[in-house]
Amino acid sequence: MQNEISVVTKKATIAKMFKAYDMRGQVPDLTPEVYYLMGQALYEVVLFPEKLSTKINLFCDARYSSPVFYKAFAAGFLSKGGTIVPMGLATTEMMYASCIVFNRPGVTITASHNPKDDNGLKMIKNYPQILGRTEGLQEMMDYVLERIETFQLNVETLPEIAEDSVSKVKVMELLLQKYAEIGNLVNSDLQLGNEGRRLKIVVDTANGMSGFVLPEIAKLYKNVDFIPLYWEIDGTFPNHPADPFNPANLVDLQAKVREEKADFGIGMDGDGDRAVLIDENGDLVNSEFFVAKCATFFVDQARLNPSLGFNPAIVYVTSYSRALPDSVLAMNGIAIPSKQGHAFVKKEMKEYNAIYGGEASGHHYFGQFGYMDSGLLVIGLVINMLVEEGVKSSELCKFYEDKYFVSGEQNFEMPETANFNVIKAILKQHFEGGIVNELDGLSMFWTDWKFTVRFSQTSTKPTLRVNVETRGQDKVYLKLEEILKVLEIK
Repeated sequence: MQNEISVVTKKATIAKMFKAYDMRGQVPDLTPEVYYLMGQALYEVVLFPEKLSTKINLFCDARYSSPVFYKAFAAGFLSKGGTIVPMGLATTEMMYASCIVFNRPGVTITASHNPKDDNGLKMIKNYPQILGRTEGLQEMMDYVLERIETFQLNVETLPEIAEDSVSKVKVMELLLQKYAEIGNLVNSDLQLGNEGRRLKIVVDTANGMSGFVLPEIAKLYKNVDFIPLYWEIDGTFPNHPADPFNPANLVDLQAKVREEKADFGIGMDGDGDRAVLIDENGDLVNSEFFVAKCATFFVDQARLNPSLGFNPAIVYVTSYSRALPDSVLAMNGIAIPSKQGHAFVKKEMKEYNAIYGGEASGHHYFGQFGYMDSGLLVIGLVINMLVEEGVKSSELCKFYEDKYFVSGEQNFEMPETANFNVIKAILKQHFEGGIVNELDGLSMFWTDWKFTVRFSQTSTKPTLRVNVETRGQDKVYLKLEEILKVLEIK
């Protein structure tokens, strides 16, 4: 009986690791056996049945658990007859770039911004399509759960994997090419030189994987000084966790920007696909407003450069500020709403041939980068905007700061028994008269304010995410308190 209970518990724990668009869990619950079976599942239930390439690019981050998981996944995939192109340590955007270069699926072992004891998987089966629940991840989960009870793996027998350095160089070349293109590198650097000035920027990689690429990016500029902060790759994240959306993790970056009198700072997450902006005063630039600013920039780019081949269309997430759709529509651009999460944003971008998509979570998606996201590309983009517009980083989003007032994403851990349908019903009943949108969780709109509540798709524990916005007058926290009171959240 005890064994039956432990098996059920083990399966339930593994099932919770499968999110909307990736797999993410904690060691020791996450084991080499899970990765081996996931390698088999990718071949058996996704790639082979869908007649997609069964030759894949494989990467990992530097977490202490990644090397054995990397080998286990490779062994599982190879056991079914697939072919692996192993490229080792890399940012997630390098995995994305590899899908473009070689036109085949990509996989990386990473838990992104999660703590050091976490790990996971991000997979692209046919770029830019992330392999999420509705694209095969559910079937992969079922495959693993059916076999995990009896499957055992001797990790000592897993062979070492030699890195394909030639392929990895090609991937890096494409990433740097896209960086130069999207950041308008030549004109930006040249204009700085003609004006006789230099830019100074601080980039904090939190000892994550962006430290692998940034030295190469820094070499591209003659007139920009990069100030490294924690560029040494260390998957234990010894200086601070690799989540730039926790204000506590930005303290060192903000201090360094002030100390160096830098033009701006960038905080990266663990796998390099998210970034936040710090202005020259050392203050955090609101990510909802920064995404809106990027959107207007790219609407202009699509119109000024029709040869790029993109529509002046922007994909945005409905849970955040109306600053973005308001601004895009005011420019006669196309604002396309999406659920939160890269699986959804990328799908909408490809369908509408959008030039840009953004999430206030720090994900920025570029049509020119195969509709995929990159944190590092944001650095060149900010340099380009500052040079073209002749403004300080603190002035980029000033227009929005004076008009929109936002709570930012507020997270509340919920009991395991929490029922989101019940939460929605309570809110709808209390806040009568608002326009209801259930594209992503529950959003309710009025002329002068809005709110969104949704359950997290990435947290390891049930988490309710709440966003509130008011316009014209700052009543954000009064409204937030009202929502929490109605839901009896303390």
